[in-house]
Amino acid sequence: MSANRFLDAALSAAARGWYVFPLQPHTKVPAIKDWQHRATTEENRIRDFWPHQCRSNVAIATGPSGLHVIDLDTHHGLDGPATFYRLATTIGTRATLLTYSVATPGGRHLYYRVPGGLLLPNTAARIAPGIDSRGHGGYVVAAGSHTHDGDYRALTTRHPRELPPWLLQLLAPPHSPAPASEAGAPPANPDAYLRAIVSVETRKVTAAVPGTRNTALFRAAFTLGRLVAGGALDQHHAHDVLAGAAAVHIGHQQFTARELERTIISGFTIGARRPRHLPAATTNSRGGSA
Repeated sequence: MSANRFLDAALSAAARGWYVFPLQPHTKVPAIKDWQHRATTEENRIRDFWPHQCRSNVAIATGPSGLHVIDLDTHHGLDGPATFYRLATTIGTRATLLTYSVATPGGRHLYYRVPGGLLLPNTAARIAPGIDSRGHGGYVVAAGSHTHDGDYRALTTRHPRELPPWLLQLLAPPHSPAPASEAGAPPANPDAYLRAIVSVETRKVTAAVPGTRNTALFRAAFTLGRLVAGGALDQHHAHDVLAGAAAVHIGHQQFTARELERTIISGFTIGARRPRHLPAATTNSRGGSA
């Protein structure tokens, strides 16, 4: 430990393999130009950035550090932590929450390792309101820093866990519709194809065993919500078939009608951010509509 808490914070982050650079004192504004290329893990350069009694805050460049940091906000009536907890426990598992985390003046940062080779950009409310993220091209204020709004404090010493698949899917940029020449062959009977999707998802919900009901319902609502957003499915119909499929579970192990409704709405909300457009049928060789 040195006499400079900011230098100690920078060295601690660098010891984890995270690339750091200085911010202006009490702010989140970079203190150097070209920080994307000057962020470092080298001790000598870090000591040059934070000489004796330097009060510069510490930033971590998330991209070169192999990190994607989830920023959970509680400002302006939002409750990012509660929303993320609900997502983690309905789509994934509570283990998703067991990662390196930092208390911020306005919420919490959750650190995750990015699978090799992926370049996930920064996001703003892509997952849900009150949930942003910092990845390739971004940075976060590190634990040990202090702004006019308050301190950044590490809540755990554990290592960041790898981004779970469900979170990776929500963070990935939405796919642009493929040109007609690149799209797959359209289904021969679009209505039957759509009915099959709905049938498969509702059967999964009805057949879900205790402990997996919320997850199955959320995933089904997410799948159908994408189709609703793409204009292929009526939202009221999608809601009704999902609610009917999940109704058999009401009253079992504290699964309530309120929980059912909340889970469907959450799935629809997240699914709407990934619209799925079904290709239209083509005309067959006999002139009829396939």
